[in-house]
Amino acid sequence: MASNSQLPYEISKEEDQSYTFVTKHGITYHAYFLDYNGYHPAFTDVYTFNIEPEDDRPHPIDKRIALTVVHILQMFFRRHENAMIMICDNLDGKEMKRERLFSRWFAAYNDGSIRKYDASVSSDNYMLYVSLYLHKANPRQQDLVRAFYELVKNELYPID
Repeated sequence: MASNSQLPYEISKEEDQSYTFVTKHGITYHAYFLDYNGYHPAFTDVYTFNIEPEDDRPHPIDKRIALTVVHILQMFFRRHENAMIMICDNLDGKEMKRERLFSRWFAAYNDGSIRKYDASVSSDNYMLYVSLYLHKANPRQQDLVRAFYELVKNELYPID
């Protein structure tokens, strides 16, 4: 039997594509997917993924958070047609830290079934790190990768 430190936190499904979990430190996290199909004509079944703590308390390192996020993503990718775009926001200047964290989690927990494509968008005022995640069995993989890089070239503004 696995110890609690090796199990994801209990997840509550709030609504379609929206989940909540509470850590051992009492921090509530909301993880959710938002439809991203309005950004490119090829983006059917493409979503952005967000994870946010409910408050600004310090967040101690907790491996179970990673395990919980991975579990949510595994549920999402059971539908092989789904694709996910992760944008590391820069509202608090921690976009590079977020990008490194998700890249570490991807390297540690990917079983080879998910492919990841990375890019960045910069201007004079900001740098955004963005990644596309696809199941290797996604039948539209080439079209989605092409559309992803078109969107990046367009600085993440919608393409009609």
